[in-house]
Amino acid sequence: MRFCAIDDRRYARLERLGLQKGLCHAFSTRPDDVSARADGSAARRAARRRQMAIDVELDADAITYCIQVHRTELAVIEGSSAAGPCEGVDGLLTVHPGTALLTFSADCPLVLAYDPVRRAVGMVHASWRCTVAGATRGLIDAMRRSFDCDPKNILAGVGPGAGPCCYEVGADVHEAAAGLEQRDAVFSARGGRLFFDLWSANRAQLLAAGVREENVETAGICTLCRNDLFYSYRIEGAGCGHFGLMAGLRSVKP
Repeated sequence: MRFCAIDDRRYARLERLGLQKGLCHAFSTRPDDVSARADGSAARRAARRRQMAIDVELDADAITYCIQVHRTELAVIEGSSAAGPCEGVDGLLTVHPGTALLTFSADCPLVLAYDPVRRAVGMVHASWRCTVAGATRGLIDAMRRSFDCDPKNILAGVGPGAGPCCYEVGADVHEAAAGLEQRDAVFSARGGRLFFDLWSANRAQLLAAGVREENVETAGICTLCRNDLFYSYRIEGAGCGHFGLMAGLRSVKP
């Protein structure tokens, strides 16, 4: 990943996707909490989301964000008329330039997909529940179905999240992943503890959906190891802040 600063605000971008002229995207970093939690600080966080859209060069009045439920539901966003919260979904996709898609995390990888041929962008929150349910593969299938994208043209990235070095899980997660492709390859036992490699599991889903191996990048930043950069539920507990992935299409002159 590459980090950049705009005034006192720091962002991270996936390297290859950051070179795409038709795509705007960034991950927020701490101390900026951009979550959609409804509490006494909601107005301040809404202002941060608007500032993020301005910094990313998207329409601050056209931010659509997930109200996540750890399932595979996705929403196709038809322009700025859909701005605001999108209830009950963990992923968004659009072909409308300027529209800012946003999803949140505090350990779960956020996956970004961009088709420069069909000019389509999508994202999904890849929590362990979303991962074992196949949400990332579902995103690519939805882009193909909704926008006629060819997976071979899609560029994708797996963002920061709890890494295989630190993401310890229980036997219940391993059992829930019984239908996951390459399950044995993404779980490892060390010192009597079980660890889940969410990065590789979601990368495998992108490849299984037809995305070319050379078109998939992984940030490789563990939010538990780098809690100085990104919020971590595992480190900080309930009520911690959330970083966000914002992305959208830029109007590109022919």
